[in-house]
Amino acid sequence: MKQLLNGWKGLQTNFCIDASVKSAFERGYKVIIPDGTNSTFDNDYMDGETTYKYYNEIMWPKRFTDCISLDEALGMMER
Repeated sequence: MKQLLNGWKGLQTNFCIDASVKSAFERGYKVIIPDGTNSTFDNDYMDGETTYKYYNEIMWPKRFTDCISLDEALGMMER
């Protein structure tokens, strides 16, 4: 399985990053999102912090990506 470590560009967790995560997953990549490497704005339904937690703690883990600590991700890059 190919591995992708959040190497794309985007800003909003619930738009750019979510689309990239799911697209990479569908193409057979193992997607890794280091803690704190995405963000978003408040919207009509949730504030930015709640949206961030929803995707990083509920939506993506064990489905589309591994959400890991930044230190863990940096360690992977050094190997």
